[in-house]
Formats: sequence, C-alpha cells, structure tokens
Amino acid sequence: MGTPRTITETTLGAWVFTASGRRRDMLSDIADGRTRIESRCVADNYRSAMMRRGQRALLWLSGPADGPTPRGVWGLGWISGPTSTDANGQLVVPTDITVLDPDDVVRATDLREIPGLSRMEVLRVPAASNPSWVDVDQLDALQRRLPAWPPQP
Repeated sequence: MGTPRTITETTLGAWVFTASGRRRDMLSDIADGRTRIESRCVADNYRSAMMRRGQRALLWLSGPADGPTPRGVWGLGWISGPTSTDANGQLVVPTDITVLDPDDVVRATDLREIPGLSRMEVLRVPAASNPSWVDVDQLDALQRRLPAWPPQP
C-alpha cells in the first residue's frame, strides 16, 4: 500500500466527516430540509488534536453505491470551534457545514472522472473513523465541481 500520507498544516485541504447514508435520521433530516450540520463526533487522536476553527470541512455520506442516497460529498463548510467532550463522553467538534442541494452533490462515481480524486482517503478506507481528510490538491480539484464555499462563520 505504500507509505501513509502525512497530514500537516500545509498539506491539509479539508477535513472530511462521514455520515452513513443508511441512517434514517440523517436522510430524514436532509429530506426535511436540514441545511446545517453543527457538530460531528470524532476519534480522539492526532487528527482531532489538529482541528482548528476556520479549517475547511466536507460532509461525506457513505453507503452502497446503489443505495437510496448516492454516496459522495453532501456538504461543505468549516470547523467552527475547538473539540470538546459531550455528556456521553464522546469527543465532538463544532462545525458549520451547509448541506448541498442534491443537484450539487459530487457523487463517489463522479470522482473517477476527476484527476487525483480516486486516491481520496474516504474512498480507500471507507470504514475509517472520523475525521478523514483531503489534501490541498484534492480539495482544489474537488472545488471545481462544488458550488461556492459558504462564508466562514
């Protein structure tokens, strides 16, 4: 598989937060017009320790390619504050992620057409814990398919 890629302040393009496209609560929220994702659970590791307010964030819905909701990038936004521990003892990070209109979603199947994106970590290791990430070159390529990034809160 080769040497794992290292995340640094200079190589980080955006954090990628996965949510299951099979979970009815996420799908129902989106179908009911939910437009913001205000926090995501994250693993307590070196990645979560790197998170800072103002870093870019993507929402990735996972699941089967032929599922009811296409796997892919479903939201974009920002880390909006430091990580903290919730009442259940889970590490969470506050976010300000805007859910995309379904017409603006970049489907996993479309990523093969974009040079450099077939190596995205979320595609190579789909069952990894949050957060995943894209490097600056991958983010640059991805942004060509995404709507304008929302303003930073």
